[in-house]
Amino acid sequence: MDNKATGNTTEGTNANGIKTKLTFDDQVVKKIAGIAVSEIPGILGLSGNAITNLTDKFTNGNNPTKGISAEVGTKQVAIDLDVIGEYGKNIAQVFDTATKKVAEEVKNMTGLDVIEFNMNIDDVMSKEQYEEKFENKKKDDNENDKKQENNTRTLQ
Repeated sequence: MDNKATGNTTEGTNANGIKTKLTFDDQVVKKIAGIAVSEIPGILGLSGNAITNLTDKFTNGNNPTKGISAEVGTKQVAIDLDVIGEYGKNIAQVFDTATKKVAEEVKNMTGLDVIEFNMNIDDVMSKEQYEEKFENKKKDDNENDKKQENNTRTLQ
């Protein structure tokens, strides 16, 4: 097989002589990074800027790429994250763990090397505070959805 990786694109010819090309959208890299950091103790969640928060009001708020930006090059990627840290945790160790985990996952899944990883801590909360804040938001959103359903009528 004569495949060569040219960054987020792998081109070549497979064993059957078929010309092949594999590419990765920036959103894919962002989603990989988001899922990877969601599994790290000490990171309660991703946070976004005003535009992301505004977008959440018009969607279900379940956006795994919220607070993440990625610049994908031909062989490398740079990732920036905005996160909410857990109070009482060693944020420097959490950062080291996040850097390693995201770089490994991106490399394993795409073949791209993470050459820059920046993590901005937007807020620090206890798990209880985080759950209370975001569970209440989910409850409020669900109640608003129910009110909207009840306010609609069927025309015949």
